[in-house]
Amino acid sequence: MYILVLLVVSSWWLAGLVLAADFEDPAVVTRIAFGSCAHQDRDQPLWSDIAKWDPDYFIWLGDAVYSDTKSLGFLFRRPGLTHYSEQLYKMKTKPDYQSFLRRRTKVVGVWDDHDYGVNDGGITDDMYTAAVQDMFLHFLDEPEESPRWTRRGLYGSYLLGQGEHRLKLILLDPRSQLNRRNGTVLGEAQWAWLDNELKTDPTPLTILGTGLPLLTERITVDKWLLYPQERERLLGLISRRPNTIIISGDSHFGEMQCSNTTRGPLFEITSSGMTHNCLDWVPDFLCDFGAKYIASCPGCVSQAFVDLNYGTLSIQWSPDPRVIMEVRGRQGTAIHYMLLLDKIHNERCPSPVFVKYQRVWQVIGISSLTLIVILPLYLASYFFLSLHAKAYFHPKLTKHHSE
Repeated sequence: MYILVLLVVSSWWLAGLVLAADFEDPAVVTRIAFGSCAHQDRDQPLWSDIAKWDPDYFIWLGDAVYSDTKSLGFLFRRPGLTHYSEQLYKMKTKPDYQSFLRRRTKVVGVWDDHDYGVNDGGITDDMYTAAVQDMFLHFLDEPEESPRWTRRGLYGSYLLGQGEHRLKLILLDPRSQLNRRNGTVLGEAQWAWLDNELKTDPTPLTILGTGLPLLTERITVDKWLLYPQERERLLGLISRRPNTIIISGDSHFGEMQCSNTTRGPLFEITSSGMTHNCLDWVPDFLCDFGAKYIASCPGCVSQAFVDLNYGTLSIQWSPDPRVIMEVRGRQGTAIHYMLLLDKIHNERCPSPVFVKYQRVWQVIGISSLTLIVILPLYLASYFFLSLHAKAYFHPKLTKHHSE
């Protein structure tokens, strides 16, 4: 009897080690689309293109809405709960998005800064986080049995497919526990959960999604590199999981980066800018020029794609398992790379993109920025001080001469 009980308990324990994902879907997945940065007050031109591509899953990687408010045109503030709810409703009822939701594609996702509450934001009070998390999960049509309703954070995992045609999708929440003062991103509860997720459910392919780009060293974007200890901790955990691909958003352009590891190349595909790219007050051609020629990107194995875009993963399970990673725009495929899963451990990253005369372009860019921004500020301050100095000294000089 004791042996029977021991066997039952042991089987439960082993099952917990083998299967730990929050959700399971036995349907074999061959197409995944993902994207980020879709403003609810702008046109939504990409949904019809994504629908034509016909993905099994679409993954939001943050900024599904822009809920934060602005003062003085550039200072971001956390929205009230009513305003937050209204922006989600506005996005969800967009005709193009509604048409997409009526298709067979399943929609999952996480938030980033703007749909969490404020630009480049992080940890806030528990009551606010719980309230906006509840609203965002309703926006995603999250199943009632989902453990994400009771967590502090939107992180979650999905085991998709079966047998040798199975993948694990892990979505991180790098916002609700981000603490800039302490230099922490995920919080210990999420770290413990992630550690277990990466140790369990062995699959031929793992996809890890994070709104905050992981591999990038670009100085112009928010990124994991701003929290170096947390970044190294995450990369260390990922290194235990073979055949992992990173997908990310937030940067307002698309690109592909790669880092060599002991298990082969680690790829990151960034797709960002479904309704807009770069900054509103900067012309697109300047953004394109800056991203391609001025901003250093040692790990980039593709040129930056500065136009509206979404990312795709096409998975061929047999006879030779492979993943085709792409960033697509309104004119078709902009970035493309094929990865053979059975041979990835013997591969190396493709050669980084070489930018000829980049130092020269950087000097020109910095000089131009100085002329465009700093010089007008200098001239404005000079004339301002001159006028005030004249107003201050002129009455005194007049009075002195009259005496």
